[in-house]
Amino acid sequence: MTDKTDKEKMYEQMDAAAAEAQAEIQQNFNNWTSKDLARWWLKWYLKAGHKRLGRIVVSLGKKIEG
Repeated sequence: MTDKTDKEKMYEQMDAAAAEAQAEIQQNFNNWTSKDLARWWLKWYLKAGHKRLGRIVVSLGKKIEG
């Protein structure tokens, strides 16, 4: 039972980090280069995880296309 609680806490922390990462990328995304995106990813991937960051980037891409 403790493991589940620890996992839930970890996921909550990752979700919170992903929200912060999303706020950061949305501020100046239109002016970013690929190097800026790489730096952003490096800063956040250990805190939020690759899947969450990937979802953020894909959602921004869809907004640009849409």
